[in-house]
Amino acid sequence: MSRPAAPAAPDKRRALSALRDALRQAVHRMTAVAKDTAEGATHEEARSEGDKDMRATEQSYVARGQAMRAEDLADALARLERFAPPSFDQRPLGAGALVEVDVEGERRWLFLLPVAGGTEVLVDGCRIFVVTPTSPVGRQLVGKEPGDAFDLALAGRVREWIIERAW
Repeated sequence: MSRPAAPAAPDKRRALSALRDALRQAVHRMTAVAKDTAEGATHEEARSEGDKDMRATEQSYVARGQAMRAEDLADALARLERFAPPSFDQRPLGAGALVEVDVEGERRWLFLLPVAGGTEVLVDGCRIFVVTPTSPVGRQLVGKEPGDAFDLALAGRVREWIIERAW
């Protein structure tokens, strides 16, 4: 039985560009949310109504956490702006590889990057998931080559992952 032709691969440069755009938007949104939360914490109506009233203090903690998240996203974007992913035509996989995997008959595209794990982008009709080398999937991909397979338990179920292509 012959195997069906592989679908067209998403363009790696467009995938990286879409990911950078997604991170820019996330930085903008998180910065705005942190600013709004901080303003709410210092607003006249948030003033403490007694020594046990911690609403403004708690809100300021939330604002700081949001600001830290915005800083983390901005750092990830800066790192990604400087990152030039190599080609992985014939070498073991590492950071910068765009990988097509088959997970029990379901095709998935993964971008193995040092930052932005968990981010998704849609490029050329393909949903691309970013994984980092320290994530469970990323740890399995690093050092492998197309044709290799591995078993991985996610959500309490062990599934076989087959590396189809990498570029």
